[in-house]
Amino acid sequence: MVIHVKCNSNAFKSESNVHYMPCKINFDGNATVSKYLQPCVKSGSTGLTVSFRGHPLNGKEINLPTNYKGIVLQERVKPLTEDADRNLHVVNTFKSITYWNWDKIPNHDDAFIAAMDWIDIAEALHSPVQDE
Repeated sequence: MVIHVKCNSNAFKSESNVHYMPCKINFDGNATVSKYLQPCVKSGSTGLTVSFRGHPLNGKEINLPTNYKGIVLQERVKPLTEDADRNLHVVNTFKSITYWNWDKIPNHDDAFIAAMDWIDIAEALHSPVQDE
């Protein structure tokens, strides 16, 4: 299987608000989320709080590392088999992610946050060393 990512300049004209939710939604299709989901996020001393379907969530805004940009991809035509080539289209970009936890305040022990930190660490480890 080959994955083709297609992009046009319109995809970079605006940015998306991206939320990383601690749940699985058993639906894989189009949804008018912006029409029905308007989160009322409260900012406090311990970070962000919100309620999702009656469950409290604790959140944190995470900026992508310097010189990185996230992309939102859409697959317009589903493949007929698992081995078929796939065509994904860039529909928007983002520079930060709102990361949510059910039962604790997000911190550096969370795998997602640690992975984001690793990008900067890996870049420092693999950069050329300057002689003084």
